[in-house]
Amino acid sequence: MTPEHTRIDATTTLYRTIFEHTGNATILIEEDMTISVVNSELVRILGLPKEAVENKMKFVQLIAEADRGKVIANHYLRRKSPGDAPRNYPCRIKIANDEIRECILTVALIKGTTQSVASITDISRQKELEREITRISDRERRQLGQVLHDDLGSHLAGVDAMSTLLSNRLTKQDHPDASLAGEIQTLINQAIKKTRAMVKGLLPVDLESQSLVDAMDRYMVEVKKAYNVEYRISSPGAIPVMEEGIKLHLYYIVRESVNNALRHGNASRIDIRLEESGSRLCLEIEDNGSGMTSDTARSQGSGITIMQQRADLIGADLNIDTTSPFGVTVRCTIEKRSV
Repeated sequence: MTPEHTRIDATTTLYRTIFEHTGNATILIEEDMTISVVNSELVRILGLPKEAVENKMKFVQLIAEADRGKVIANHYLRRKSPGDAPRNYPCRIKIANDEIRECILTVALIKGTTQSVASITDISRQKELEREITRISDRERRQLGQVLHDDLGSHLAGVDAMSTLLSNRLTKQDHPDASLAGEIQTLINQAIKKTRAMVKGLLPVDLESQSLVDAMDRYMVEVKKAYNVEYRISSPGAIPVMEEGIKLHLYYIVRESVNNALRHGNASRIDIRLEESGSRLCLEIEDNGSGMTSDTARSQGSGITIMQQRADLIGADLNIDTTSPFGVTVRCTIEKRSV
């Protein structure tokens, strides 16, 4: 064997070892999306032998149906315009027994070829921990709001009643401390208002006793009073009963979308739709504002990020359509079986 062949064999062995022991499921993908090589980690999570996968399955077959369009688009964009295709992006993978795992795909073209190599990092456990932290946070926030309302609120109301009685008595008696009693009453009233504001911030909506549509309508009534904006909420057909946590995140996505439409887009009309679409539930918020430029996108950055995080926490897809010259459409879809 020549020294050149020895170097080639050593390099091949090195890359095969790296490919096999990255710690993540790793695959080699052909231009037509055929999976040509897989490592043992992918075999393990799929529950299939290599022979059933290599040169037999398409990459898109591993992808959950809701994410297939995105993955296919990125696959061909990477070959047409590599710099425009994302290197890392979230995606759901379908593994053994049709279980869905939330993952991060890291994909790159192999230089000088039309092949790409993809590494699949399972972040399902991380996402579940994030959801649990959010559930705990929401529960504690509601408990704190309830304590402020039921305990401190009623206590202050009692003190207010007593201070009013004292102030009236001192005033009738023309007592020199009557004005001081009045000031105390004013301070108590201010404390009551601050407590109510805190409760409203902690408990902005009661989703246990009303539907998501009713909660959105209550919110939009207040928005119309404050901003003189026209709105319409439509929900054709029966909407499945949702977990309170999912309703809460969808409600906040609506609030953030409406807030962006008013503050950044100067919208005069907002349409909200909640409807079933096949196996999915679709929430859509559309406004007639000035749209979203790169500048407004930057100014809305944290709000958009928070909406995306809320969608991720409930396993929903969030899409913000800014292609129209007039207005923005925020679309959030979630599998009905998840609600």
